[in-house]
Amino acid sequence: MVLNQPGNFSSPYYPAYYPPRSHCTWTLKVPAPFQVKVVFRVFLLQDPQNRVCKDYVEVNNKMICGNRPMLVQLSGGNEMTIKFHSDTAESDRGFFATFEAYDASKPCPDEFACVIGHCIGKDLVCDGWNDCGDNSDEINCDCKEDQFQCGTGLCKSNFWKCDGVNDCGDNSDEANCQCDSEEMKCANGKCVPEEQKCNLVDECGDGTDEKDCKSGSHSVPCTTYTYKCKNDLCIQKKNPECDGTKDCADGSDEQNCSCGSRPYKHSRIVGGVDAEVGEWPWQVSLHVKGYGNTCGASVISDRWLVSAAHCFQNTAKIKYSDPTMWTAYLGLHRQLELNDHVMQKSIKQIIVNENYNPQTFNNDIALLELSSPVTFSSVIQPICLPDATHNFPVGKSIWVTGWGKLREDGPEAKVLQKAELRIIKRQICNSLLSSVVTSRMICAGFLSGGIDACQGDSGGPMSSVEKNGRVFLAGIVSWGDGCARRNKPGVYTKASKFRQWIAQHSGI
Repeated sequence: MVLNQPGNFSSPYYPAYYPPRSHCTWTLKVPAPFQVKVVFRVFLLQDPQNRVCKDYVEVNNKMICGNRPMLVQLSGGNEMTIKFHSDTAESDRGFFATFEAYDASKPCPDEFACVIGHCIGKDLVCDGWNDCGDNSDEINCDCKEDQFQCGTGLCKSNFWKCDGVNDCGDNSDEANCQCDSEEMKCANGKCVPEEQKCNLVDECGDGTDEKDCKSGSHSVPCTTYTYKCKNDLCIQKKNPECDGTKDCADGSDEQNCSCGSRPYKHSRIVGGVDAEVGEWPWQVSLHVKGYGNTCGASVISDRWLVSAAHCFQNTAKIKYSDPTMWTAYLGLHRQLELNDHVMQKSIKQIIVNENYNPQTFNNDIALLELSSPVTFSSVIQPICLPDATHNFPVGKSIWVTGWGKLREDGPEAKVLQKAELRIIKRQICNSLLSSVVTSRMICAGFLSGGIDACQGDSGGPMSSVEKNGRVFLAGIVSWGDGCARRNKPGVYTKASKFRQWIAQHSGI
């Protein structure tokens, strides 16, 4: 296919999965002396196997495959050939691309030209964030007063120093740190949470945190950080529940594990985009009569949902604590689009945590009992509840989902949204946010902003995908200063702190 006018093109059937044995060729032309600029805004192809691309896009005689962020390709002349190939094996979502004429002498009028072809505002240059994607906007910068210089020469926000995450790339932001009382200091100077010690993972990077540890499956004295089996014996191994390995002598760590699975097979996830049908089967949309989607919730059994307490606080106009005001939609993907897969349930009772503080949002959790049991399906499944000792470490990627506002003071989403965030050190969040982040909360986001939960997402799940693919409820969307602002991460109720409370009131 020859395209002479700037526009869009995509893999076959995008956004649906591309078919096997596809072979497509596009010849893109622009008037000389302009060159061709192609931006792959979505790029989700099968991962390479043994470093060989089975499904690929060929640009400038180079094969590209796998999952890529926004990808820019430039031609050497006024013509470019793009080829797409898929084999007979597994497929994926494919790609969506735009192309335009490109003036190599003036690539970005009134803006900064990134090396890879992006154009960004000049105010984003040397601001400490990798806005280009290749760090070209952060090279040869003089660090500002609120920044420090990495060993790589990059300038980063002081808030990223000693936060437990290698932001510089050479770990220089984590060297020579004064560790907090809840942390241990590694031999290389890095600080890691004390609870990560002896969890069979080298968080230090030099093995310090895994030295002198007893075998994970042997019984050890019970402490706040040890997992307790049903026979009342404790083991050192962190997060042993439902990981596919029998660690407790009585096998109790592998009981009650019919949760956290996703029957549908899904492509890889990109933050802040539409979810796929059945991708987050525990996600619930809670509607208030006359107001539509108001909060989210998570399925934890065939009769119980978990949500945020602040969703059920009465106002002068609406009695949100009244169960008859609410309707739960399970298996929903697009708002107002009901089908045979969607279950609509009324609420029998709402149990708000008795210690919830509406001023501080501490203990922001509530249980909802359905009027009748729901039948599990490929799009309705319970999420796993974490044990009180389950560790969700700083820097771990988690996923937040909901139909809340797409931006602060913006419209609400019609299709379920998903966003990838990372857990941020609580002490860092306390220095950034207007209210106190307590030990019963978990902080997540990106200090660079841009991705976050927002109004209407409240009560929804913060999902953590563990190594074996099973998904646990790490948190519940609670509060934040605005939505997706820089240096303003979101705050979530820490689900592991309420495991006993949930069991006490629901029997789960």
